[in-house]
Amino acid sequence: MGKKYIDIMDTTFRDGFQSVFGGRVLMNDFMPAVEAASHAGIKHFEFGGGARFQSLFFYLQENAFDMMDKFRSIVGPDANLQTLARGINTVMLDTG
Repeated sequence: MGKKYIDIMDTTFRDGFQSVFGGRVLMNDFMPAVEAASHAGIKHFEFGGGARFQSLFFYLQENAFDMMDKFRSIVGPDANLQTLARGINTVMLDTG
């Protein structure tokens, strides 16, 4: 029997920020944890999303796009990254 490959997605950097205090964690405070996770072999991350995106602008005076770029530079080009999108639903069904 050959080796089986199991791919997991680490949601720590999304779920961990799902609170009033978590949404206000400075970028430089959690990037060492991102680096440690990457060095541990994790290659699939879900990060940010939801209110985290706007919290960076509103409360921390940090740029969410800079955070995404820094995250990518730490985990490398081969890591799979995903984030949640938040917005207004622009699809409408008219059954009229």
